[in-house]
Amino acid sequence: MPTSTFDTAHLNDCLQRWRNGEREAADELLNCTKERLERLVRRMFRAFPNVRPSADVGDVLQNSMVRLLRSLRTMRPATTRDYFNLAAVHIRRELLDLARRCKSKPCVSFEFAGVTGSRHEPAVEVPADLDFWVRFHQAVDELPSEEREVVGLIFYHGWKQAQIAELFGVDERTVRRRWRRACEHLRKLVGDDCS
Repeated sequence: MPTSTFDTAHLNDCLQRWRNGEREAADELLNCTKERLERLVRRMFRAFPNVRPSADVGDVLQNSMVRLLRSLRTMRPATTRDYFNLAAVHIRRELLDLARRCKSKPCVSFEFAGVTGSRHEPAVEVPADLDFWVRFHQAVDELPSEEREVVGLIFYHGWKQAQIAELFGVDERTVRRRWRRACEHLRKLVGDDCS
């Protein structure tokens, strides 16, 4: 989870300075988390194959960070947990907006003779039902906040349940219970295809 630039104490300090009105703290916060947000965008980007011909990971990251900065002007996340939830929401919304705009455009594949992806982006299976993924990501926004946070951290950020339990200050069983409830809600909202 932590890297040299991803230090929870430093991020909390940036958030506190931001809440106290220090404008540079938001820039520092984004700089410290940019690498982690880029990995998050890469993970989420794979579920939107029709967006690939119109935008790349850098475009999505930049537009999401602009959205996040706009939100940070009016919102003051109290914790790193709130900050990363807010970041995941803006990345998801950026991808959904792009997917809606690109929906009528055909998905062009740039795969040649069995060679897929690049050395920076591993090959991924293109979802057969793009509408399903759009519904899924929209349904995540409709989950109760505790469940949405757990889904965001596990599905989008790639965190382990033990890490989330430590972040939330709860038992790991609580995280598992929230994850199960979130999966049940998503099945109801999206359909039985959600596994």
